[in-house]
Amino acid sequence: MIDASAFDIAASGMTAQRENMDVIASNLANAGSVNPDGTPYAARYAVFEPSNDAANGFAASFADDMSVGTDGGDELFAGMDDSAALPQGVALTNVLDAPVGSASAQDPSLGSESDSIMQMVNLVSAGRSYDADVSALQGAKQMDVEAADIDQL
Repeated sequence: MIDASAFDIAASGMTAQRENMDVIASNLANAGSVNPDGTPYAARYAVFEPSNDAANGFAASFADDMSVGTDGGDELFAGMDDSAALPQGVALTNVLDAPVGSASAQDPSLGSESDSIMQMVNLVSAGRSYDADVSALQGAKQMDVEAADIDQL
């Protein structure tokens, strides 16, 4: 059966993209606004990094599966850092303000329209990434169900 970590990897991507959509929604809600101290609202951006927590078991089983029954299967990962070669989950690790030199950070009236369009593009992208994670989760679930059915025979 599928290692439970396959589910964890997809779930970590869904969680990260949901948090990313929250950041984007905040940017859209505050586009063109001014902070209480009089400075213009600066858009914020999510920073993602690989998460080792979600994928440890799946990564090890994936590497084992790739080398079992092949001649020189380890060559697939030759010259690569072990953590770079194996699948991992993802996590939103930080939310940063827009760079100081950006139009929206200097004057909301200059950058609000283009920034809003860019935020909508980012929102669509995050939504599609979330949907891809849902599809991966459903695929893993279906494989798990079919493997259980085969095991019953």
